[in-house]
Parts: sequence; C-alpha cells; structure tokens
Amino acid sequence: MRVAEVMTAPPLTTTTDAGVDDALALLGHHHVTSLPVVDATGRLQGLLHEVDVIRGRVPHQAPGAPSHSTPPSVVADVMAPVPARLGPDTDLATAADLLGSSSVTSLPVVDGRGHVVGVLSRSDVVGVLTAAHDRDDGLDPLVRRLLQLACRAPSVHNTQPWLWRVDGPVVELYADPARQLRVSDPDGRNLRISCGAALHHLQVAARGLGQACTVERLPSGPASTLLARVTLEPTPETPDGEAEARADLDAITARVTDRRRFTSWEVPAPRLEHLAAVGAREGCAVVPVVDEGRRHRLEELVEQARALLSQDPEVRAEQQAWVQRSAHDGVPVPATEGPATRFDDRPVVDPGGIDRADGVLVLATPTDEPLDHLRAGAALSRAWLTATTGLLSMVPLSHVVERPETRRALQDDVLGSALVPQLLVRVGWQESSRERLAPSPRRPLADVLVR
Repeated sequence: MRVAEVMTAPPLTTTTDAGVDDALALLGHHHVTSLPVVDATGRLQGLLHEVDVIRGRVPHQAPGAPSHSTPPSVVADVMAPVPARLGPDTDLATAADLLGSSSVTSLPVVDGRGHVVGVLSRSDVVGVLTAAHDRDDGLDPLVRRLLQLACRAPSVHNTQPWLWRVDGPVVELYADPARQLRVSDPDGRNLRISCGAALHHLQVAARGLGQACTVERLPSGPASTLLARVTLEPTPETPDGEAEARADLDAITARVTDRRRFTSWEVPAPRLEHLAAVGAREGCAVVPVVDEGRRHRLEELVEQARALLSQDPEVRAEQQAWVQRSAHDGVPVPATEGPATRFDDRPVVDPGGIDRADGVLVLATPTDEPLDHLRAGAALSRAWLTATTGLLSMVPLSHVVERPETRRALQDDVLGSALVPQLLVRVGWQESSRERLAPSPRRPLADVLVR
C-alpha cells in the first residue's frame, strides 16, 4: 500500500511569510499541532509546530521572572526542519517507520517538484495497519476500528482490564475481574478508572469516525461487571467538528506514558487550567495544585506512598509481575524509567518526580462510588488527549491514592476535605531531542471480545 492511498488531501498549510499570530489561529481553529510551511509556489520549506509558536508568547507574571524579547512575527523565523519527507508512492510500512522514529505526529507528502500534496498522520497509518488484524472476528469494520482505538486507553500497569460485547450497533463494556490488581486495588477502583478511560476513548473514536454515541453507565447497577452500554448511530459532522475529531484520533495513537523527568520549562498556568477545565466536563473535578505549601505537602505524600509501597512485599511482587509481562500487556521496561517511579524499589533518595516546573492535577469526585470512578477515567482520558494534542506529557501517580493513609492526607491537606481524590497526575514537557517511547503493547482484539 502506498502513502497516496491513505494521506489527507488537500493538505492544510501555512506560508513562510505568514504572521505567527495568524498561524497560531490556524492551528487552533483546525485543532492540529503542526503545519507544513510552503513558499509562494507551494514548495515545502519546513514544519511549524505548536510548541515553537507558543514558546515565549505567554508572559511570566511571578515576581522576578525573567523578561523575554519580542517573539518572532513571521513563520519563517520559528519553523523547524522537516525530519523526513514522504512521496505519494512511498511504501506505507516505510512511512510508518519514519513516523515512529520521529517526534512529530504527521509528515508532509511531497511530489517530484517539491510541492506539498498531502499529510500523513500516525492515526492514518494505525487505521490501515490495524485493519489487517482481527479480520476473522465477524465484526463490522467500523466497530472493529472503534474497539481498537478504545483499547489504546491508559490503564493501571497496562492491565487493560476491559471486555467488550458487540450486538449490532450496541457495544457493551465489561470489567475483567481476572485483570484486577488484588493487592493494590482490592476494591477495583483503579480497574474502573481504567475502564472509564476506555469508554471515553470509544466515544472520542466514534465521533472521529462519524458516529454519535448514546451512553448508559452501570445499566445493571454498581455491583455488576457491566459498566456501560453504548449505542452507535451515524451522524453528520461540521467541518470544524471534523477537524477537532481528527485531532483526537491523532492523539489516541500518539499518546504514551513517558515517566522520564520533564524539562525545566514550566507549564503555563492557562494551559494547566485548560486541561483542568476540559477534564471537568466529564463530571469529575480536576484541581490544579499551584499553591507552594500544598505542592510541598503533595510531594511529601508522593514520597511517603512510594516508601510504603517499597516496604510492602506483596505490592512489590504484584507490580513487578506486570513489568515486561508479555508482548501484549504489562509495562515495558523503558516505560518504568523516571525520577523515583513506583517501579523503582530502591530506598527513596530522589524527590518524587514533582519538580518546580511540573504541573500537577488532582482528579477528585464528590463521592467514592463506581460511577465516580468511571467519570474519573473519562476525565483522565479527556485531559490526556488534550495534553497530547498540545505536545504536553502526562504521568498518573496512582500510588498516592492506593495507600489509605496518604489518600486521606491528600484529601485533608490538599483538597480541604471537600472532595475524594481519585488520581494524581503530573504534567510537563518532554525533551524534544529524546527518542520517543513506543506505545505500550495491546492485547489482540479477540482476547477482549465477549461472545
């Protein structure tokens, strides 16, 4: 298969002499994170990345913060080199390798004269390559694609604790009790948060593929393993809606859990507040922790939870059992690396990974019932996809809420006892020069289908 059969055409581009503010508006309006840059004749000159446009354009307001010079005014001054060029006749497998080895989520497609004729994104490649699998499952191709995208959701220890049952346009989501972490998650809270993220991924994928969702949560009650029933129906999309939905599809395929230390570049407060706001739309409070005193207390609790975890042989054995567990699930060894991660059982000597520049979000709910857990998972999914589109990285720190003593202290000392904490999330910028981590493996679709 060739790139021309998959690419998006005609492409959305900007020009070298365009104003940076105009290009920024174009990025935001179409919900994309990068644009090919062309000259007056349409020939490719570079790539414009959202992160390069916003860098230095949000003023620091803290006392003594460094001043910045006037930011560049035209695209030519901020565009980046193109890491790789694709032609319409490039083999799709080669294109997939190039996308996987670069930090960008899409690459321009250029004809023999150097003119940009299309754009190929990771989601384009994933959609084609995954369609080659699971063809004997009897599913409608659209539903198969939806489930493949839903199963890209984050889950605790990459346990993927979900099952799906399909009956025509109705898709049911079940918890998989066999994948519950019995020691660290005896009540199944993290399991349901993971399933809530998968449910939201399904909704996002459905919208991106032209389907409306009617969702009934806990249709058989909170004690049942049936967590949701989703009815699909085709729906027309507006051009603006299509652009946003496509950005979400790209984010699903680009999202990874990268626990490595973030850069020292602070997450601007408006960006953190935006993540909190979009996450809160899913029915879960998302609280940015910006107060110095509360941040300090939060870091103490992160370290206390990790110390308690490292001293518990049953918890340690359970989580180590999920490191490099198989080719289809568990946490790959490269994804365990980071500052004082829960997978490091050495004594605590390094601060808990919450540096001064890191953004911190707490997902919390009014009560602590199964429906709250599903909504927390949806909020995590929504905030994470939005962060990925904005080139931000997110790392859940679930161990703080797994230990009863640190969870109570988090509720009392950081949230003021008003809400029940469900998850702590670290937000920041990854080094752009680092090799990108590969997405964690996923179970074959046949393994998560209930007949």
